[in-house]
Amino acid sequence: MNKDILLWLVSGVLGGTTISSLFKYLTQRRFQSISLEQRLRAEMFTQIDTLKSEIATLKKELDQWQGKYLTLHKEYTKLKSDFDKLVKDKNG
Repeated sequence: MNKDILLWLVSGVLGGTTISSLFKYLTQRRFQSISLEQRLRAEMFTQIDTLKSEIATLKKELDQWQGKYLTLHKEYTKLKSDFDKLVKDKNG
């Protein structure tokens, strides 16, 4: 009977230690997973900020090119009008 009680006590201690260690391991893995998710999230937000600034830069460039295009279009329209006037005067 004494051996049985000792065996049960040792089994209980070993089982409790195993379960406690397993619980600690799983808890650490969960926190590691959360920290990994937080790191990925932070990286994603920095990439989003970078892309936003790049989009702002591209919008500024687009506005500049649009201004250049409109200026050239006005010049073209004026020159075409002058040319048409000269052709009309020459023929007419």
